[in-house]
Amino acid sequence: METIRNWNLIFSTAGCILTVLGLLQTIVNRYIDKRTREFFILFFSMLILYVMCIMLRSLTGIYAGKGWAVLSRILLFAQAMISSMLALLLTGFLLYKSGREIWWKKPPFITSAGLWVVYFIMLIYTQFSGTIYHVDDNNRYIRGAYFPVLMIPPVIIMMINSQILWHKRKRFTRKQMRAFMIFVSIPTLAMILQGLFFGVHIIVISTVISALFMYYYIVNDQMEKYGRQLEENARLKIDILLAQIQPHFLYNSLTTIKYLCHEDPPKAEKALEGFMTYLRYNMDSLAKDGLIPFEDELRHVKEYVELQKLRFGDELNVVYDLEYTGFKMPALTLQPIVGNAITYGIRRSGNGQGTVTISTGQSGDNIEIKVTDDGNGFIYGNRYPEDKQTHIGIKNVSDRIAAVTGGKLIIDSKPGKGTTVTIVLPCVIGECLN
Repeated sequence: METIRNWNLIFSTAGCILTVLGLLQTIVNRYIDKRTREFFILFFSMLILYVMCIMLRSLTGIYAGKGWAVLSRILLFAQAMISSMLALLLTGFLLYKSGREIWWKKPPFITSAGLWVVYFIMLIYTQFSGTIYHVDDNNRYIRGAYFPVLMIPPVIIMMINSQILWHKRKRFTRKQMRAFMIFVSIPTLAMILQGLFFGVHIIVISTVISALFMYYYIVNDQMEKYGRQLEENARLKIDILLAQIQPHFLYNSLTTIKYLCHEDPPKAEKALEGFMTYLRYNMDSLAKDGLIPFEDELRHVKEYVELQKLRFGDELNVVYDLEYTGFKMPALTLQPIVGNAITYGIRRSGNGQGTVTISTGQSGDNIEIKVTDDGNGFIYGNRYPEDKQTHIGIKNVSDRIAAVTGGKLIIDSKPGKGTTVTIVLPCVIGECLN
């Protein structure tokens, strides 16, 4: 018995050290997305508590007396509770990683939660009956005849996790599959063996090592995804830049400035400064990998609008309805949409006149930037067939919003009534107000 207690103390101490290192690595690692970081912080924190309960039980188990017995009962209860919660937590994370945003409403999680409740009731019952396990007044741990029954709910939960992994396997990357398979299989096997044989806590070290392997594979997968995303962002930015600086826009702007040089030199000088600022922003944006303040992107849009108003004068009206501006977004995303609204919404309407409205606001957990025109509208899918470059530019804006922020671009158009294009950014990106 003394040898078993020493091995349990060694395993639990080593497990605690490894888990703390895993928690610290999770906190400082910048390649993990917000939800995955939250999962591993919670998971490692619970795992640390679980291992510490076993460690303290190994240390206090050698002392006799009612006081020590009460402490042992508390530690054993907490240890059993936390270990089962780890399995339930994995169910939710598997569903989330498979693409289920509202994972807590899915049948697999509801079933696992129900099994956990059964497990909890069994734990409470044995505190009074001792049929599963009990600690006597001399602080001796004694397994009851029905101890293996206690292992049934958590084992079934892990079987549910295996089923999720199998049925949703096409939604996981190869490294994610490897990570989850390790954590589902090894602790489950250890759990079964632990239920059948009393002795060394093999489930402790197997759970810790499996958790670290799961963390390694998932983080490594996200780092590779992050690298691919940087390459894709660079390509998209170049494509967007080329799509923005359209030859006809450059030609028309320079023609207008040339005309003003004769008719209104001061105005021509101001227009030329605006044109240079517009071009410089486009070029500078190539060097920006992250998000920029919305005010910077808006300033670029206003430079573009002023250049357009030089040509169209009072025929073009742009309204700014900015409820919320304290957020960030990818560079070179708003101007292509505004340019599209002017070129295809206003200028190709019946009289070539109209209004473009740029509005911002917060809707639930998202920030929304809307660009609305009162032009002709269109049937989705049939717009810009004669201007492939502009169409590609808008598509790249949509792709980049999704790649950089996890947001989306929504187009809502009604023939004869106009078009609304909405950029939706998650609050985690946009820094929403609470």
